[in-house]
Amino acid sequence: MKGLIVAVAALLMAPMGTAAAQQAAPSLNAEAARSLSDFQNFGPHRAFVIGADGRAAWYVGVPGADPGNAVTSTLKRCEERGKLPCTLHVVNNYTVTGADWRAQVPARSADAPDIGRVRPEPYWSMRGPKLAAGLIIWSHGYMAGKNSTDSAPQAWIGRFTRMGYDLYRFDREWIVDWAGDATALADAVRKAREMGYRRVVLAGQSAGAWVSLAALARGAPVDGVISIAAAHHGEVSKMRNDTTRARSEWQNVIAALKPGPRVVLVNFADDAYDVGGRMADARSAFAKSGVDAVIIDNPEGFKGHGAAGDMAFARKFGGCIEGFIDKGTKPPPC
Repeated sequence: MKGLIVAVAALLMAPMGTAAAQQAAPSLNAEAARSLSDFQNFGPHRAFVIGADGRAAWYVGVPGADPGNAVTSTLKRCEERGKLPCTLHVVNNYTVTGADWRAQVPARSADAPDIGRVRPEPYWSMRGPKLAAGLIIWSHGYMAGKNSTDSAPQAWIGRFTRMGYDLYRFDREWIVDWAGDATALADAVRKAREMGYRRVVLAGQSAGAWVSLAALARGAPVDGVISIAAAHHGEVSKMRNDTTRARSEWQNVIAALKPGPRVVLVNFADDAYDVGGRMADARSAFAKSGVDAVIIDNPEGFKGHGAAGDMAFARKFGGCIEGFIDKGTKPPPC
């Protein structure tokens, strides 16, 4: 049984990037092997540690410009159990067993060029356009006066990277030209197609969700768009009764979408940026246009503008989003 578990662990790790000077991987018990499989469903920043007893500890989605905080938190969790030594096994999607991860995990994947204004996710191994199953481009949210370019993508992104998608990001430290950003993102998608990426998916939260939809409206040749709590304006309470214009701009973006790419729209209750009625607008527009979409509207147990950043959301809806965007299926709870 022990040999089988080790073999399973090795198989699970096969898609990940590798690093030199690795130790032999510690033996995983059955629980840890299952945990390793689950770990791969989540995006950066993440780390996986194996204790001397074969049990695992891991963290994902830890803030920071690099995976260092995830490594520190995971090692601490393992060490607190007292089953030493604790061996660092995976950092992001690099296998680094026992090695100094900073020497083994490059800040930029080899041969991963910028694609227009789109850049590769730092500290993340890429396959490249010829070998990757596709490309998913994450666009972060935006808050005036705050630099979000070091923020990690939401955890459910790991559903796509596990399938073999390369992970890039569209970073905007300051937004001064919404239309220009959307055009630049659409241009990057066209370039990615020219490079050979077979599938391209746009995904984002808040301002990142809006720019993803706007790029699709500008004809970006994508296979799907995942829009999480799209926002183009500030908080509703600060709009000074300008919600009519905000609602109208949403309606215009949704009406501009054409059949072909699959679209996922997610909206949460108690979202301070939601002007109201937008999911009803989308259902009406898509019924007329024929756009194939999944609309997740005010899901129970999730509230607020950033609700999809919770791992609970990734666990509940990650399979739904992946299945629909990649395969056209609608598994529960779609």
